[in-house]
Amino acid sequence: MSDNDSGRAPRKRVTIKDVAKAADVSPMTVSNVVNGKHQFVSERTRKAVEREIARLNYRVQHSARSLRVSRRRSVGMIFVDESPSFLVDHFNAHVVAGLCNVLSTADHTVTVQGIRAGQFNQSSIIRNFAVDGFCVVLSGPPDERNAILNSLINLDQPLVLMQEPIASPNQETCIVRQDDAGGGRLLADHLAARRVGTVLVVVPSQNWPAIDQRVAGLREGFLAAGGDVRIDVVHAETEEFDSARAAVIGYLDRHPLPDAIVGGNDRFAIAAMSILLDRGIAVPERVKITGFNGFEQRRYARPLVTTVISSAYELGERAGQMLLTRFEEGRFPTRELVLPVYFELGETT
Repeated sequence: MSDNDSGRAPRKRVTIKDVAKAADVSPMTVSNVVNGKHQFVSERTRKAVEREIARLNYRVQHSARSLRVSRRRSVGMIFVDESPSFLVDHFNAHVVAGLCNVLSTADHTVTVQGIRAGQFNQSSIIRNFAVDGFCVVLSGPPDERNAILNSLINLDQPLVLMQEPIASPNQETCIVRQDDAGGGRLLADHLAARRVGTVLVVVPSQNWPAIDQRVAGLREGFLAAGGDVRIDVVHAETEEFDSARAAVIGYLDRHPLPDAIVGGNDRFAIAAMSILLDRGIAVPERVKITGFNGFEQRRYARPLVTTVISSAYELGERAGQMLLTRFEEGRFPTRELVLPVYFELGETT
């Protein structure tokens, strides 16, 4: 229920003077902190001001009059990602491309930013009130993602969460995701038909809800198939190719060969396959390999990896369309949109 529905007056927006009073400093000091002029502020004062900014949910209003009479025609795209090279990831790049191409045709700009979870509330894109809405890809365990979601909801901005399985009660939030759990079940059905008994799953240590859904779907699929399949999961320290190789090597040096290896994405599957081929282990005769996403990089490896085709580009497109509808009509056309994924047989199974 909104404030107006309950008969209460709309919330008064926090001003720079409110923050200054709470932190017991001057408005100029708050302005220096907000605008990154930290050379004029002691570290102790800066932390006190930032604490009050977060507590009071203060955001800078750029050109307040223009915000009252027109939109900024700008959208913020945020990846909560521990990696500084977040845009190197093929999935992220496809999402951004789809989003930008839709919004650019409607004369909207996109600001893209990667933010570490621990720095989220101090990020300039969060502190400053300069876009009409946000698209966000969250990472981390559920409690951490919920905390960030609450911060986003407090922005009072239209919000599209991408690849998030946990529904938000906020009416200004829409979820756009693909059926990652369904993709996991497709892989399990395929491997179960080939009578695998042991499966190694390689995933990044950073917690991505989409990959969690893929692993959950894989388990559900094997359970539904009625087979007694052992599933081991190893976590690569980073999402780099060499990190995935190191995780697989560590497992293989301590365990018997599995019947199949499932990569949380194609890059991890190809990294695992490269180790097997280096060791003279036949793929798929001795070990079967599957990946997930089906991006162009997969076609550079031989044998061609069996995978699930992702809807990453379309996810970006649909997120942009959802926001444009919200801007024009005042509401999202749906609170959740789930796009399908597709199994594609390669040469590794």
